[in-house]
Amino acid sequence: MKDKIQYLKDVYKYYETDNSYHVVIDLDTYRDIYSEWDYSPFNNRELDGSLLRYIMECSYEIGLKKNMALDFYVPDNIVSDEKEQKSIEGFRRYFNYQIRKIKSEMMDSLKKLFVLILVGTALLTAGNVINAVIPERIAAEIVSEGLIIGAWVAVWEIFHTLFFSVSDIFKKLKHYERLRRIPITYRIKK
Repeated sequence: MKDKIQYLKDVYKYYETDNSYHVVIDLDTYRDIYSEWDYSPFNNRELDGSLLRYIMECSYEIGLKKNMALDFYVPDNIVSDEKEQKSIEGFRRYFNYQIRKIKSEMMDSLKKLFVLILVGTALLTAGNVINAVIPERIAAEIVSEGLIIGAWVAVWEIFHTLFFSVSDIFKKLKHYERLRRIPITYRIKK
């Protein structure tokens, strides 16, 4: 554990005053934060894909239990309090939107889970009913076994969705929630 803490202190700026790890990002312009293809106003833009991946990787590496902050360094000749404020608002709006999208994905996964439970139960019931009603016929056994195999496939998909897909989505949601309220500071490049 001490090795990881020392590693984080070596990689990120660490401030003992608030016990936080600061991710330092150098910018040439305020626009560097956003996708080069997005020309909407600052407060509605999509973040640059490379920057987003980097910030997400930093968030995963630092971990949710530790404090994290973003320090954007800009050249002295472009400093603008108004642009900084709009940029921070845009950053927060972006993550608010992503959180809404993820919550929608989670609801879709839960609906899929419910449908799979119904399908699995129906297939298992149908397989057992066919087996009980038409005993010792090869065609009935084949249909019955096929339905039971289909039920097991549905059960596996339920397991996969519940324990892998939803948990990955939930983990991503936690990091997005952290980044939505992360302290952001603009500093002058030296």
